[in-house]
Amino acid sequence: MTEKQEVGRRERKKLMLREALITAAYELFAVKGFDETRVEDITEQVDVSTRTFFRYFASKEDVVLDYQEAEHEDFMAALNRRPTGEPALSAIHHAAVEVVRGCESGSYGFDADRFMTLQELLRSHPLVRAKNLQNSVERRDSIVKMIALRMGTDSVQDIRPTVLVWALDYAHLAAHDLWKKNPGIPYSDVLDKIFGVIEQGLNFQAYPLLQPDLQQQKFNNPVCDDAQYQGSIHHSKNVIGQNTK
Repeated sequence: MTEKQEVGRRERKKLMLREALITAAYELFAVKGFDETRVEDITEQVDVSTRTFFRYFASKEDVVLDYQEAEHEDFMAALNRRPTGEPALSAIHHAAVEVVRGCESGSYGFDADRFMTLQELLRSHPLVRAKNLQNSVERRDSIVKMIALRMGTDSVQDIRPTVLVWALDYAHLAAHDLWKKNPGIPYSDVLDKIFGVIEQGLNFQAYPLLQPDLQQQKFNNPVCDDAQYQGSIHHSKNVIGQNTK
């Protein structure tokens, strides 16, 4: 065996051991919970020492966030594949949904259950969330630069690319919150719907659209003509219905 082949074999063994540690960790997180899983539990399952574990990961949180780095790389590649003339927010929308759907189906090399465990820990566990915030600055900057390039602008002088990238973060936060309330719906579908709302614009019309003088009258005199008040609300509903068709 040549020296190059030997180095290649050693690197493959390291990658296999790294993946074995990640697999064991996620299996234990699913059964015992993140807080209840010790590093010793992970190493015992893989039959290695804790010293070996810490050669690959600084903490349990880093095991979780290893997938986050891979997901970011997949997102950047998906964003780079979007059509050149596509609006920036639409490009972010479709790239994000593509990657999430790929993770859910396993086509990106992710295990679907691990992906959802990752999402849950990212949003709900304080230590994982804090660690992710520390690590996310560089990732976010790389997306901002790519979006600025797509828009033909300077991200230092122009705040729009930064605003768009933060919209990606908040879309994921909202998607996770809604997905937890509707677990039967795929996370990717929820994220897709949220981006659809963002793209339409968030400056929603106030409701009800009361006539200003009647609104002030109702505020000053709670026993004013309720029939007139309700009629104004009914008119407002009709206006809103027409505007949304």
